[in-house]
Amino acid sequence: MIQFARMRCLLLWGAALLTSLPLMGQNEEGTSTPFDLKGFVDTYHAVRSHSPFQFMSSRTRVRGEFEKHFGQSLVGVSINATYNAVRPAETGIRLREAFFEHRGEHWGIRAGRQFVIWGAADGVRITDLVSPLDLTEFLAQDYDDVRMPVNALRLSLFNETFKAEGIFVPTFEGYKLPTDRSNPWNIFAQTKEHPNLNIVWNDKGSTPALKLANMEYGLRLSATLPGVDFSVAALHTWNKMPVITRQFLSPTEVQVVPRYYRMGFVGGDVAVPLGQFVLRGEAAFNINKHFTYKGVGEQRGFNTLNWLTGVDWYGPNDWLASAQFSMENIFRYSDLIAQKRNTSLLTFQLSKKLLGATLELSDFTYIDLTGKGWFSRFTAGYALSDQVRLIVGYDWLGASEGHDSLFANYKDNSEFWFKARYSF
Repeated sequence: MIQFARMRCLLLWGAALLTSLPLMGQNEEGTSTPFDLKGFVDTYHAVRSHSPFQFMSSRTRVRGEFEKHFGQSLVGVSINATYNAVRPAETGIRLREAFFEHRGEHWGIRAGRQFVIWGAADGVRITDLVSPLDLTEFLAQDYDDVRMPVNALRLSLFNETFKAEGIFVPTFEGYKLPTDRSNPWNIFAQTKEHPNLNIVWNDKGSTPALKLANMEYGLRLSATLPGVDFSVAALHTWNKMPVITRQFLSPTEVQVVPRYYRMGFVGGDVAVPLGQFVLRGEAAFNINKHFTYKGVGEQRGFNTLNWLTGVDWYGPNDWLASAQFSMENIFRYSDLIAQKRNTSLLTFQLSKKLLGATLELSDFTYIDLTGKGWFSRFTAGYALSDQVRLIVGYDWLGASEGHDSLFANYKDNSEFWFKARYSF
């Protein structure tokens, strides 16, 4: 009854929003007011593709995005109202963005809750380390939903060619990890062979305190020149994915503690268009990065090189193909580290639009070359109108036996899914 009441409230909220849209864009005299209001209603449902064929996800969401302009300034607010039938803890109304922005002729400021996107990589994090990720459903959701906002102040100076941006993040936010073992995407999936093992997630005192010394800050310089776009960046931050330490409290109980450590990076990215192709590159030298250990040992930081090269093809007749190769190299490696010294990842993307661009077929695939695993998302989306879109897909996960792949823990999570969206 409680879940039904929550769903009813959310649907009523969404219905009220939709029915009020024709009125909210006008004042009493029927003329337009200087603000924008848009959003969507979507519903997403996924079912495991083999026995026991249970629901992996079932959620319905209303998103409202509001912008109010004041000359060269604006206020933006974005809110999600979600009903999640599989994970009731995710049901609720949550603030997504809330920021103030002002742009002068050659300078700008944005303050508040917002998304920060750095780099040229697609679906791979090299220099894009400001916004953390929501891994509640691993990567089995749109990357725009995986990325999380942060509370930040951004100051910029720019002209038609160059831009310098400083960023300050006073409050720490790490990855959102699924720790409930009833969630098939939980981070303890490797322990499913030990169902009687009690796992105690203890994150008390783990999050860096709110104080000036713990602030994240960085600088990014970018340029758009004839024939090339590039940027260089530096960031003093934290490892957003926590280092995991384990301590057995008894033969049947283990305590898991997330730890966060200071780190930094210097790096950059470049993109060069060549006819129908775009060549991309990105690299980051990570300083004092910490890793989860296989056993017990004193934690210390390591320097690593994380780099990527990629190519995009924008073909005729609405063809798009993309490939990326990325690698991380750990210097002065220790055998205590759970991750291998050198790890590499391939991604492939292929899409084609048909029927006057109303039908789009696509696939995005991650291949873990080091761990011999893969995750591939096939989608077919059809636009019934400018506002209504239906999408079906299949997520295929797997790994070779005897290899420790990132995707091995979820090799039984392949799923069929359906999504419908109405945009307003």
